[in-house]
Amino acid sequence: MPRAIAAVSIAAIFLTVGCQGGESNDGRSVKPSAAEVTCDKIMSAQAKAAMKRIADIPDSAKVAYLGNPQGAADDLVALYDTGTASEWDEVDFCGAHKGSEGLGSVQVRFALADKLPEEGNVASIFKKYSMAKAALAGVKVGVLYFECSSKNFASGAGATVLVRGEVRSRYETSEPEEAAREDALRIVYESSRAVADLLACKSNAGLPGSFTMPPEV
Repeated sequence: MPRAIAAVSIAAIFLTVGCQGGESNDGRSVKPSAAEVTCDKIMSAQAKAAMKRIADIPDSAKVAYLGNPQGAADDLVALYDTGTASEWDEVDFCGAHKGSEGLGSVQVRFALADKLPEEGNVASIFKKYSMAKAALAGVKVGVLYFECSSKNFASGAGATVLVRGEVRSRYETSEPEEAAREDALRIVYESSRAVADLLACKSNAGLPGSFTMPPEV
């Protein structure tokens, strides 16, 4: 099956949400309701298919895309504002669940990071790619670091924050290695663009407007 290269733009979805939400008097974005921003709505068909492939979920299986995107963004702001943020304090974003409940076969999480991964300290399962601040991909995990400057942080005063996104499959994939790496990066890229929109990051947090497989570094 040919692999689609261009991702469906998440920006169009959040344009509608933004019109409904608008901005508060202090310039911070007004939060849309959870019903307006769901994992099923913000993940493109290509990203959903990628989730199924990296977890080896057959096309015939019923899959639910569950999570609370707005809640995840709110949690990141709360972690920063309370000064308790750690890269180990991950917040769940969206997951692909085989059936409609139980543990996700694939899960995307976000955390606030202190620094980028140090050169030479990246695990051998990863390859490094040129996207945002740093991108890493293995056959069942993808990681993306991006910098978000937003008035939503620091109680409206604004701050620039390093965010770490990760997608991880609970299961092995039968995909070829390079195809699995591309799928992992596509999922974490789309999720990061969605979080950047929800956080109202300036300049889309340095993330490209659509997904193409970035060059290896």
